[in-house]
Amino acid sequence: MKKKIKIGLAICFIALAAGWVFKLYMPCHEQDHSALPPNSFYSFTLTESNSRIPCFQTEIEGIPFLAKLDTGYDGVLSLPKYLLEQLTNKCDGGTVFFTGIRGKKYESSMFNIPKLYIENVALRNLPAKEAHPEFEYDASLRADKNLEPSDLTARIGWWTFLGTILLIDLQKSAAICCDSLKTLEKKGYSLAQFISTDLLSSEHLLEFEANIDNRVIKCLLDTGSSLNLIQASSSPANEEPKFGEVDFANPPRLTQFSIGGRCLGPCEFYETQLPFGAEAIIGIDFLETQIVCIDFISRKLFLCPAPEDNSPDSEIPQTGSSAL
Repeated sequence: MKKKIKIGLAICFIALAAGWVFKLYMPCHEQDHSALPPNSFYSFTLTESNSRIPCFQTEIEGIPFLAKLDTGYDGVLSLPKYLLEQLTNKCDGGTVFFTGIRGKKYESSMFNIPKLYIENVALRNLPAKEAHPEFEYDASLRADKNLEPSDLTARIGWWTFLGTILLIDLQKSAAICCDSLKTLEKKGYSLAQFISTDLLSSEHLLEFEANIDNRVIKCLLDTGSSLNLIQASSSPANEEPKFGEVDFANPPRLTQFSIGGRCLGPCEFYETQLPFGAEAIIGIDFLETQIVCIDFISRKLFLCPAPEDNSPDSEIPQTGSSAL
């Protein structure tokens, strides 16, 4: 996905995990989407949202819509109310309680979606949470926070890809989901030049360690955030911490981003107060300069700087209609 000039930073979002979710799924929420048969390989074209977040072309019950690929979302699927109201085959799944970026507690309805299509690939029996307008408002970095119901968008979270390999190449506007690293390499995607690191043992977030400012810190991998954010050193005296608030009048801090002693390139961070013990959020500003591969089987993260010339040396093979 070609890097665009950063116009209107005020429309950017932090799409952090819906956070520390406590839920009991109804029997209809039994999932069969996370395991893939041997040699499975699916490729998708990514579309960019207005806030520069990668999106899938998706469809439920013949209704097409864009769904953000949001690795910061702690869940499978989040759908806005106006879309859920159009679905006739959904199954009621009770209520879910969760805590958002600013420490507020929210309540949303849960549903089971029998079938969702990403392009021509079907995902079955997905637990879907109704998007909460107040949570979206609190998680927004927009200067104008007059969010309308139509402003809420669907999200596909990292839980959707459990038990699979997910490769994201924003330079080529492409995503790949397959059953193993072996299958990925058979299709021409060698990870020999990638830097790898373990994902940390968080149940809710995709976290890893990186070297920033000559110190190792805990980072959240978040394709739902357009910005890179880093924990501010301190809050002004006698002032409550303001989670996720960014002063765009202050220029971002430029530093080198390294893993295991190997530099992946420069990275710009905006300072803010971060929740959930996160020290940094790695968003689209940096991830669009990388090819990202997440191994949800071995819980490893692979990163490699994307070719600057966007050369077609490794075109994305196309897959036929199938089902996950």
